[in-house]
Formats: sequence, C-alpha cells, structure tokens
Amino acid sequence: MGGLAQDLRYALRQLRKNLGFTAVVVITLSLGIGANTSIFSLVNGVLLRPLEFPQESQLVQPTDSYPAGALVSMRASLRTMSAAGYRDGEEMNLTGAGEPTRLSGAAVSANFFSVLGVRAELGRTFQDGEDQPGKDNVVILSHSLWQRIFGSNPDIIGHSIMLEGVDRAIVGVMPSDFQLSSSKPEFWVPLHLDPGAVGAYWGSGFMPLLGRLRPGTTMEQANAEVRAQIPQVRRMFPWRMPDALWASVSVIPLRESLVGDVRTKLLLLLGAISLVLLIACANVANLLLERAAVRQKEMAVRAALGAGRWRVCRQLLTESVLLGVAGGAGGLLLALLTLPWLKAILPADTPRLATVAIDLRVLTLTAAVGLFTGILFGIVPAFHASRSDLTEAVKMGGQRSTTRLGERLRSALAIVELSLAVVLVVGAGLLVRSLWDLSHVHPGLETGSILTARVTPNESFCRNAARCRNFYDDLLLRIQAQPGVENVAIVNVLPLSGRIDAFAADLEDHSRNPSDPAPVLFESIVSADYFRAAGIPIVRGRGFTADDMEPQAMPVALVAAATAQKYWPNQDPVGKRVKRVYDKGWVTIVGVAGDVNEYSLASRLPGFVDGAVYRPYGNDARNGPTEPTDMTLVVRTRNNPTNQAAELRQIVASINPTVPLTEIQTLNTVVSQSLTAPRSTMLLFAIFAGLATILGIVGVYGVISYGVAQRVPEIGVRLALGAQKRDVIWLVMKQGGRFALIGVALGIAGAMLGTRLLSSLLFGVTARDTVTYSAVSILLTLVALAASYIPARRAAKVDPMVALRYE
Repeated sequence: MGGLAQDLRYALRQLRKNLGFTAVVVITLSLGIGANTSIFSLVNGVLLRPLEFPQESQLVQPTDSYPAGALVSMRASLRTMSAAGYRDGEEMNLTGAGEPTRLSGAAVSANFFSVLGVRAELGRTFQDGEDQPGKDNVVILSHSLWQRIFGSNPDIIGHSIMLEGVDRAIVGVMPSDFQLSSSKPEFWVPLHLDPGAVGAYWGSGFMPLLGRLRPGTTMEQANAEVRAQIPQVRRMFPWRMPDALWASVSVIPLRESLVGDVRTKLLLLLGAISLVLLIACANVANLLLERAAVRQKEMAVRAALGAGRWRVCRQLLTESVLLGVAGGAGGLLLALLTLPWLKAILPADTPRLATVAIDLRVLTLTAAVGLFTGILFGIVPAFHASRSDLTEAVKMGGQRSTTRLGERLRSALAIVELSLAVVLVVGAGLLVRSLWDLSHVHPGLETGSILTARVTPNESFCRNAARCRNFYDDLLLRIQAQPGVENVAIVNVLPLSGRIDAFAADLEDHSRNPSDPAPVLFESIVSADYFRAAGIPIVRGRGFTADDMEPQAMPVALVAAATAQKYWPNQDPVGKRVKRVYDKGWVTIVGVAGDVNEYSLASRLPGFVDGAVYRPYGNDARNGPTEPTDMTLVVRTRNNPTNQAAELRQIVASINPTVPLTEIQTLNTVVSQSLTAPRSTMLLFAIFAGLATILGIVGVYGVISYGVAQRVPEIGVRLALGAQKRDVIWLVMKQGGRFALIGVALGIAGAMLGTRLLSSLLFGVTARDTVTYSAVSILLTLVALAASYIPARRAAKVDPMVALRYE
C-alpha cells in the first residue's frame, strides 16, 4: 500500500506537470465514456431494469393479439397462469367538467390490476365481474388526470364523471408511477365483454393478453398449455377460422414483449458508441506511446537504479488508470448533461423512456469502464516503455527516440482508429440515404394546403345513427361555405397516422381454402369529396357521390389499385363484390383509387393487412350504429391552412358544444411526424460517426506528426542535398496515404459484415449500397490525406542547417 500511495502521488505530479497532455486525454476519454454512459442508460432503463411490479419475473405475455371471446375462454381454462387483457388507445370524451376534453385511456379486464399485483393510491381497482354488461360503468383515474382536472380532490371516490355521454363512477386513482406500456393512459375502464355482440366479441378489438404464472409453474409449462388451448379457441369462433391463426404462439416474459422492436435499435446504438470508445482508447494509447518515447531516459535511469520491469509498468499503469478515472468522471458529467437531450430526440412512444435515468447500475458501469479503459490504453505503452535501453536513452539526450516496435504500434493504432471510423460512417451514410429516400416517398395523396382535425362526438350521441350523420353533414356544409376552403371531407383513419381499422374479408371470384387465413382489408370510411380533397386519383370506375352516402343506397366501395391487381389480376374489379367474413351482405365495388400510404411512409399497410377498401360514410343502413363515431376532417384551403383552425373550433362548438376538436395539424406535419423514429436513429449514428471520424483523423495526424519530428535530421539532409519541397511533401504524404488505404480497406470489410445488422432500419437502400461505400471510401481517404498534408507541409519548411544540428 505504501508503494501504491507513492505511485499515486508521483502520477498526480506528472499529470499536473503536463496539463496540456492531461487535458487532451481526459477530454478524449470523457467524450467516449460519456456517450457510452448515455446510451447504456437507455439500454438499462428500457431493456434491463425490472418492471416495477411484485414478482416481476412471473409476469408473461402470449405473443399475438386476441379477441374478447378468446380472452374469456383462456381466462377460465388456463391453469398455469392467471390471464388478463388490455387495450391501449381507448379514447373517450370527458364532458361536464368545463370544456369538453378528449382523453386517451385503456380498456382492461376486471382482473388486470390484480394480475399485475398493483393497488390504487385512492379507492380500489376493478372487482371480478365489472367487465360484464351492466356492471362496467366504473372508471379509474390516472394520478395526472386526478391532479389536472379534479385538483387532487381526496374525496373524489364515489363521484361520477361523464365519459362518452355515460355516467361512470370513479372507484380509484392509480399511483403516479404506474405505467405498463409506452402509452400513458389517463383513465382505465373495464372491457365490455358481451357475448351477444358477436362482431365485437369475436371479430374486432383484438388485444394483447398478459398473465402471471401460478406458483411452481415454469415458462415451458405455460407455453405448452397455451398452444394446446389455441385449437379449442379457434373452434369457438362463430365462423371458420384458418388453421394458421396463432399457430406459432409462444409465451414470453412481459418485459421482453413491452420493449418490442426497440431492442434492436438500442443494441445497435450501444454497439456503435462502443466503437467510438475503442477509437478514443486507441487515440489515447498513441498519445501515451509518444509520451513514453519522451520519457525513455527517465525509465532507463529507473531501471539502472534497480527498478524492475513490473515496477516501471505499475507506475505507468497508475498514471493511465488515473487518466481513465478522470475520463470516467468527465464522462459521467457529460452523460448527465446529454441524457435529457437524448430522451427528447427519441420518439415519445419509445417503451419505458420515462423511466430512463442514471442509476446505481449505470454509475457502476461508468466506474468500471473508466478503470478498464485506463488499463486498456495504458498497458501496451507501459510495457513498451519498461523495455528502455539505458545506453541508447543517454546517447539520445533530450531527443525523442523510437523503436521499430513502437513505430509499428503507433501505426497499427492509427489504422484501427481509421477503420472503425469507416464502419460508423458507412452505417451513418446508409441511414442518411434511407431517411432521404423515405422523406421523398410520395404518399399517394397531395399533402400541401391541407389542414386535418379529429372530430369526436360521444358514442351515446351517435347511437342514433341519423343524428350522427346529420351532425357531420351540417359540419361539412358549414366548413365548405368558409372563405378560403376549397374542399372538405371526413375520413375515419387519416393516412400516415399509424392507426389501423381492418376486417377479415371474403372477395368475390377469389376462392380460398377455408383452412387458409382470410385476407385482411384496411377500411377507410370517407365522405363523397374525400378523394378530391386529399388529391387521390380515381384510376378506374367512379368515385363516391352524395347519393352513395344515403342510408338506403346500394352498398358500394372502392378498392386500392394494388388490391385490385392482387385479387383480380387481368380482370375488371368494377362490379366485383367484397364482404366481412361474418356478414352476409355483399358490397359492390364501383371504382379503383390510387394507392395511398395509409399506415406510414415506410409501408402502405401493416404487414398483416393484405389490401385496402374505401366505403362511403352512412352508406349501409344495416351498419348504422356501428359506423365510426370519430372522424378526421380533411380541409383543403387556398391559402395557409393553419388560418382555418380557429374557424373549425367555432363551427364545431356552434353545432354541438360537447364535441371536442383535437389533433389540429397540417398534413405536412403528419408526414414529418412519420419520420421521427428514423430521423432520431440517423441523427445519433451521424453524431457517433462524426465523433469517430474526428478522433480517427486526429490519430492519423498525430502519428504522421510524430514521424516527421523523428525524421527531421533525415529531411534536413535530403534538403541539403537538393531535394525539392514537393519531394518532402510526397515523402510524408505517402505514409498518410498508406494509412488511409489500409484503414479504409479494413473498415469497408468490417462495414460489410456489421451493417447487415442495420437492415431492419433501412428503407429503399441495402446494407451493401455501392454508392454509400464508394462515397465513404473517397471521403475518408481524402480527409486522412488532408490530415497528413499539414505535417508534410511543415516538414517541407524545415531549415537544413537547423535540422543538421540534431546530429
């Protein structure tokens, strides 16, 4: 311990004596460690931190989603676990408490909270049977809604609020930290499990299930039981379901299910930033090798006075570990500053993002990384310096000296830095190209000069189908009469919004084996002027007319062009018919519309959807009460669309003051929001790549500069013998060019292996895009040569007389 204390004191004196060197090393390490700490904080908070529920390891989730009937069946029959269901995104109007407000909540089975093992902060959670018809008019408030709307009233339990025009008794308030998925429900209501409503019970409203394993039950047992239950559940459907439905179901930990696709993205970001840390370590190792060359005489004298190689190595490793610890402290400070910014640029729906923080696990990792990097970048320079030769060191006096091994080490480290930088720049380049291609996708409709807004009447108001249709008819007429409005229409699901409304369909003249899955069609319910307002072309047949929207009109529909081509190739789709699998009424196709990216810019439709169909609002009298109550206005204007926002609010309030108007935004804003996730990933990769490139080029510059300093006498002799300045520049640039070519070649090879992991994040470009690889190769080669030119030009200015005095 006495020797260690002596080493620490001497190391501190040495680092304080060379403040410039110390600052450069600490800043370099702080950048690498700080970025790693920030990204690991995300990985820890999203992927690693346990869910804050009792016995979290017992919480599981069957893959896929299920209708209410399947939930009821499995809840009653499963013996390995208690099953519950939940459906996020349950939106309801809150009225009678000031201005009407649209709230987003969740519908859950009565045992949902008991399966999770959570209790209410005030009152109680749902009781058994409260998800049955006639018993489900109760609600639980979130802590934030209780504070915002009800002023944290402690006596709120037992009071009633009006949701969707229905009185619901408040039975509880949840704790502020309760959250299951990425959404933040403002309320919870019971699922309406009514076997009499066949369409809703079996045909729509599919939802995820979750479960808690019973004591003594394993995941494998739960898996086997759920798979054994699936055939029985399929047989319970009122209509024939395909044998492939849920055929690959499995039971996985709830935490794994909640993080979804974000796992791949976060692990890729962690891998990318780890490369930046390696580059930083290689850079610092090069600095230490150069410093060791300066201190060779000191090390040789130590050896002559009796210090063994281990003693010299220990002293130098003590210095490098201190630098690593200082870099870790700086990195932690940098992470504390950047983590809020990092969370802000990630999509708001990233699972568990709100729980991300720098906790004890992150602090422990940061400390470990600081110590490890101190040893990693210090061990080779320390070993090299401990081999100093006393005679050679004394002969060199105060000059720097080098060995072939030291020169090779410095060169190898510079090449490694450059090659790792190439890998990151290629990855960033692929993501930039992908985002460019995605941002230039034509969504199939005209987005300019269009204002959108969601209109959400109460369900109780729209139970009278005629009253609901009259409301929308009046609304459209009044908006159309406004100055500056060119066209106005309504649609149940706005394109690019990420929402989905679909049904399993039978299509005329498209036979299928009953054991095969039925095609799933995306359904847009629109007013007659929708295609004109949104700029969607009618490529065959006709569009909708006002007559098509009459309740007793013949049921008609349009299909998307790709859907028509898929199911009726080389046929005229006009006149064909389509229907829901559980319905007997056929709908006649009267036209074909252009293809629209209904789901997002990256995909026209979700993977499980096979086509798209359009139906006029109010067309089928049999579906009157089941028509969507909430619709989105699509208003095409002759000038700035945002100028119409205030008028829209006034018109809606004048027709029905209980109807809220929400999500007022231009269609261009909707398009921009669709790019949020790929934009955030691209931005982070670009930052990492930029940082890696700077560190890599600094490494190349440092090695070339050191080489020039070593070759000053040689350069002086060359100049004295008549060498031209361009010859000296070429002499130095050749070394930089060699570094560039080797580093870029190795980097391209590494990128071809590593960027395959990015494939799931790319759009319109492959992981081996030739243009990206070529551009990065040329760019980094030129940058490396530019870094070499600076010391080359300095070498060309050497005075031969001054240089020869070195000898």
